[in-house]
Amino acid sequence: MDKSNLGKRKKSIKFKLLILPLILVFIAIAGIGSISSNFMKNSLYNQMREDGFMLGDQIAKQMELASISLETINEMLGDKISAAGRSIITNQANVNNQVLKQTAVDLGVDEIHWYNNQGEILYSTIEEYVGWTPSAGHPVEQFMLGNKDILIEDIRKDSESDNFLKYGYIRHTDGTFVQVGILANTVENMSQRFSIQRFVEDLAENEDIVYALFMDKSLKTIAHNNKDEIGIVFDDIGSKTVVEEGTPYSQEWYYEEEGISVYDVIMPAFVKGELIGAVSMGFSMEKVNSIVNRNLMMIIAFGALFFVILGTIMFNLSNYVVRTLNKAKAQLNLIASGDLTGKISLEDLNKKDEFGEINNALQDMQTSLEEMLKNISDTSHQVASSSEELTAISQQSAIAAEEVARTIEEIAKGASEQAKDTEKGATHINELGGLIEKDQQYVKNLNNSTDEVNKLKDEGFQILKDLVEKNKLSNKAANEVHEIIININESSEKIESASQMIRNISEQTNLLALNAAIEAARAGEAGRGFAVVADEIRKLAEQSNGFTEEIATVIQELTSKTGDAVNTMNEVGKIVTYQTESVEATNTKFEGISDAIERMQQVIADINRSGKGMEAKKNEIIDIIQNLSGISEENAAGTEEASASVEEQTASMEEISNASEALSKLAEEMQNSITKFRY
Repeated sequence: MDKSNLGKRKKSIKFKLLILPLILVFIAIAGIGSISSNFMKNSLYNQMREDGFMLGDQIAKQMELASISLETINEMLGDKISAAGRSIITNQANVNNQVLKQTAVDLGVDEIHWYNNQGEILYSTIEEYVGWTPSAGHPVEQFMLGNKDILIEDIRKDSESDNFLKYGYIRHTDGTFVQVGILANTVENMSQRFSIQRFVEDLAENEDIVYALFMDKSLKTIAHNNKDEIGIVFDDIGSKTVVEEGTPYSQEWYYEEEGISVYDVIMPAFVKGELIGAVSMGFSMEKVNSIVNRNLMMIIAFGALFFVILGTIMFNLSNYVVRTLNKAKAQLNLIASGDLTGKISLEDLNKKDEFGEINNALQDMQTSLEEMLKNISDTSHQVASSSEELTAISQQSAIAAEEVARTIEEIAKGASEQAKDTEKGATHINELGGLIEKDQQYVKNLNNSTDEVNKLKDEGFQILKDLVEKNKLSNKAANEVHEIIININESSEKIESASQMIRNISEQTNLLALNAAIEAARAGEAGRGFAVVADEIRKLAEQSNGFTEEIATVIQELTSKTGDAVNTMNEVGKIVTYQTESVEATNTKFEGISDAIERMQQVIADINRSGKGMEAKKNEIIDIIQNLSGISEENAAGTEEASASVEEQTASMEEISNASEALSKLAEEMQNSITKFRY
């Protein structure tokens, strides 16, 4: 694996440890801010709507009460005027200015005027008015010319003064009639104060209300804080809904006259159960938007502070993790390069977390490798030494075979002189041939032993290869332990978060329970009204149960992952056991090599003994051949065959020597491989 890939992986680990959690926290803060702002905005809108409905309902009720009150006052004044007028009509014969004044005082009226059938005042409580006649179109003239016997006017301003009076007329059968007036300045002031226009103007003085208006059943504006808009007819759905169905309505819209957004609340107005119109109020949304924006800014500020604090903590934690992993990686790189001299610091070994366990496992693995390499080195030295001895013995056997060949040549030269003893020579030569066959068999055995040495050598290499594979598995298991540790940390964070939430809910539950108990004790039988508190306690208890289940789930997840970590460490233990067994098997194989070499030495010893037997027989042949002379030509062929056999034996000895040299080279190569490691 090249360094560039290692660099990429390092960045990836730091990204997972630092950037990803911060991104998730940022998303969570943004989500909470958005949800909180929307929730607060909706809550304020709902509160504005409820307050608007409540205020509109109060205004409508005040208008109804004012209307009924004014109507009642007018009826009372009308009844009073009627009573005074009937009293004057009844006492018509005695009517004069003084009688009218006294009657006015007795009945609590302010003016009484007696008109003839031509509309001229004959008698009056105000003597200056005697002889006064109404002008054309005057209310007095209208009654005089009308057909009604009784008429009660609305309050109006007196044509002869600045006072407001309420007049009433009663006609006598002879065409004369009496006019009774009651001073109504106070009533008029009340009418003005309780008028619909005054109501909407008072409403509009509230800084939160942009406009206020009253529309009749035809949707025509009859009162508005901006008098220029009186007379406007509405055709929107909200106004129609309120007037037609008599139900409240609210909507958000843009008020072009002021250039701002308002929350329009429309309430139906009833008088004695009859719908007379609707009150519409436009609430300014600037304060609501300001509160929402301020809340959003606070969330952003606190979120940014939390983000910075969490980022600092995560940065320090990720630096610690990456720094520790880099140290472990550097140690593994040294081991991979063959340098076993580097040691892990005591600080890293004494760490109480999982990284300390990993460092101790690396230290144990390095120690095991050192011991294994020392054993292999010692064994390879022994193999090299045995190979050199085998080579020397083979060379000596070849020299002996050459001497035998020279001896046979001498025998061939003296064959002509050993004719008489040819038969004995032939017999001894046959015996010599048997010995040579035995030597060949010994050589075969030596070849078999050499083959066994090669086989054991191959098996030793295979075992070393298995050892390398098991080391790879050990590294993989260590990586799995690392991943499991990360998951355990994440699960621990979940447990901490859930536990905090449970503590908060428990505190609220205890507080609500205490409040409910206190209020219930105070209220007695009325304590049933605290059902709302009990219901809140129940909801909080359900939430506590939900969070308890979440904690149980997280704990199960943590337990499962911890079990995985234990299993992984068990696998690492098995791998270490396999490594030990591989080393032991390697030792066993090399012991087999040693045994094979010993057998080769025994075979060579047998060859030596056979050589001595051949030497003795050779001497006997020489003694016999010295007596031979006539049959040397017949023995020539036999001696040539013996020479050929010796040459074959010499060639076999050379092959054994070459094989021994090859084994020595292999042992030397093994030594060179081991010297690459420093320990």
